[in-house]
Amino acid sequence: MSAQAHYFKIGLFMLSGITLVVLAVIILGAGALFKKKILMETYFDESVQGLSVGAPLKYRGVTIGRVEHIGFVGNEYKAELSDDDRYRYGHYIVVRVSVKEVFPGQTDEERREEVKRRIEEGLRVRLTSQGLTGVVYLEADKLDPNEYRPVTIAWAPKTLYIPSGRSTVTLLGSALTKIAKDLEQAEVHKVTADLDALLLSLTKLTSQTDMSQLSVQAGQALSELRGTLQQARSILANPAIQSFMSDAAATAGEARHLVADLSQTSKQIRRMSEELPGTLTRLDNTVRRVDHLVVSKSQDIDEILANLRVVSADLRELMTNAKRYPSQVFLGEPPLHANSARR
Repeated sequence: MSAQAHYFKIGLFMLSGITLVVLAVIILGAGALFKKKILMETYFDESVQGLSVGAPLKYRGVTIGRVEHIGFVGNEYKAELSDDDRYRYGHYIVVRVSVKEVFPGQTDEERREEVKRRIEEGLRVRLTSQGLTGVVYLEADKLDPNEYRPVTIAWAPKTLYIPSGRSTVTLLGSALTKIAKDLEQAEVHKVTADLDALLLSLTKLTSQTDMSQLSVQAGQALSELRGTLQQARSILANPAIQSFMSDAAATAGEARHLVADLSQTSKQIRRMSEELPGTLTRLDNTVRRVDHLVVSKSQDIDEILANLRVVSADLRELMTNAKRYPSQVFLGEPPLHANSARR
């Protein structure tokens, strides 16, 4: 009886543990099991080495899905591709991922329109690795749509399609390849050999040069330079030099004022020269009008001149008479007497 009771307790304990495990799985994983997921896919025209099923899909560092399938387009869409398309696109890699409900409450059509709008704004998926040799995963982010254009496809995707961009691994490899090519073209070995030859020449020159004598000559040169600086300082401290510098500064100021006056005068001359053609034109018109007036009134002018001659002659005669008979000019003849008038 004791053995049977012991086995009964062990069995009861195991059943209780299994029940607790099942309940924990149901409680903790029910949400993940019944949560709606959306399938999306993208295509790569490059190697996806390091990417495996189960790798995360991250959007700006936040995990939003996982890789469900990796294969060739030629196998996935074999029936939809012609022979030419199969040769051209068959080597493309199709990566299908399951994404959490990122657009809750939307219908399939609304979801497609939302994804299409974000693709136009630059939404792309690319391969990324954690460090140089880390785990490869997918990263979705907004990139430049002009630089990262979608690859051309000749089939209808089975799920939502998001274009891909060149992976960071490929970009880094291309940059390293370019640097290696530049180093090859730079002839590093030749530059190193030239540098070694230069260092050898400098070493020989240093060994052949009498460093003690060179040191003495350098000391003498420094002493002469120090003396020259002292002489220059004493010259500059001379009151005459300072007065000369002050006069030079004043002269420079007057020269600046003179230049300003000359600039103003030149502006006035320029303005007068610009107005001179108009003035000459008006003067020419005035001369032409005077000439026309003289020509049209020449007869009247001749008559006026003749009258002026007569008046001049009369004035000359009047002046002559005034000189000879001033009383007659100023007083005139006496009036006639009344008796003389009756007669």
